[in-house]
Amino acid sequence: MAVGDVLSDAGVSLPSFNMGGMGGTLTYVGVAFLFALVLLIGLYFLFQILKYNQKIVLWRKVNGVIVPAAHDKGMYQRVGTGGDYWLSTKRFKKVLPKPKIYAGKNLIWYFEREDGEWINFCIGDIDEQMKKAGAYYVDEDMRLQRLGIQKNLDARLVKESFWAKHGTTIMMVLYVVVVTVCLVMMFKEMRGSWSAIESAAESVEHLASSVDSLSARSGSGVVPLGTPTPGGAG
Repeated sequence: MAVGDVLSDAGVSLPSFNMGGMGGTLTYVGVAFLFALVLLIGLYFLFQILKYNQKIVLWRKVNGVIVPAAHDKGMYQRVGTGGDYWLSTKRFKKVLPKPKIYAGKNLIWYFEREDGEWINFCIGDIDEQMKKAGAYYVDEDMRLQRLGIQKNLDARLVKESFWAKHGTTIMMVLYVVVVTVCLVMMFKEMRGSWSAIESAAESVEHLASSVDSLSARSGSGVVPLGTPTPGGAG
């Protein structure tokens, strides 16, 4: 008689293993982790895009021709409590007074003079016009505004706390670490469950082997239930 029949008669059933199901679970967990990571990165870049929402075009004179030489992004930052703002650029790392002339919606043009000064303008060669007018001079208002902005920046950036500067990066790293630790713990628990199931299966197989050995030593095998014995009642 087969071992499976003996176990079936004894009311013992072997657990079934499905490695395909475990592989599917690991696949779902991996996809979920990648999706969370991509979502976090996407939110970070979306925040940066919404933050720097001003388009800046820097014009320069090249070989006597005024051309757009560089592009940048900018954002407005509040200064003090009086409702004043300045314009902070992303690429050039410059801080400028809030412009008054716009070339389009959220589009600001600047012309870089020969002395490196940025002039907010719309159309026209500012440098050439000033030379023709004999008014090639230093803009005292611009210089005074820049000095005031620089002083405000020194007072603001020097006292910037560690968390204000690196808080976003630290939170991103902690998020990835926590997700990774959770995945490792989950895999460890799953491995322990599989070890317990394998131990139970080995015990059942040992029990089946013992039953077969006992039947072989008795020489009569296992008598099915309901089979009449010699000399017994009909």
